[in-house]
Amino acid sequence: MQTSLVRQNYLQAEVQTATPQKLQLMLIEAVIKNVHRTKKAWAEERFEAAFDSLALAQDIIAEILSSLDKEGSPELAGKLASIYMFIFRCLTEGGMTHDPQKLDDALRVLNSERETWRQVCEKFGSQIINENTSAGTASSAGSSTRLDLSTDSAVKPGTIPKPSGISTASFSKPAAKPAEAPKKEASATSSGMSWDV
Repeated sequence: MQTSLVRQNYLQAEVQTATPQKLQLMLIEAVIKNVHRTKKAWAEERFEAAFDSLALAQDIIAEILSSLDKEGSPELAGKLASIYMFIFRCLTEGGMTHDPQKLDDALRVLNSERETWRQVCEKFGSQIINENTSAGTASSAGSSTRLDLSTDSAVKPGTIPKPSGISTASFSKPAAKPAEAPKKEASATSSGMSWDV
């Protein structure tokens, strides 16, 4: 119980202090983790647990879709929306038919997205930290954060930069199998919703 509370407090602090691009990465990783839980629960015929995990994955994808800033760059927002709608559709169809292949289709795209956001975090993470430090302010990433899809190259605190030179369109290369997540669960809260991370 004590360990669970400590982990929950740690995750809450991590979410509240993360840069927007790190939050995006955390959300994608949470979807991947819940899809794997769903597949495992199906294999063990624990259908209620599978439903719960899949519902969490779908909720996170829906939240990502709703956070796209369609005004800043409508064309890019449309392309990203089509990627996340594909994932959502695979999760929904897979859940209705208990088809692990549909979940694998979603995982292929999610693994590519995870790698893209890892690269974004590596490229822009220190720049945002440096801007916040020089301005003497702490990141407010724990508040409602929207994806900034504007085309200007400057990275502003509180926005997610457009990943220049990083393609999310190529999904044919299979990603390495992700490491198994720890068995203990904790939840992080963003925008009033709670997800396993």
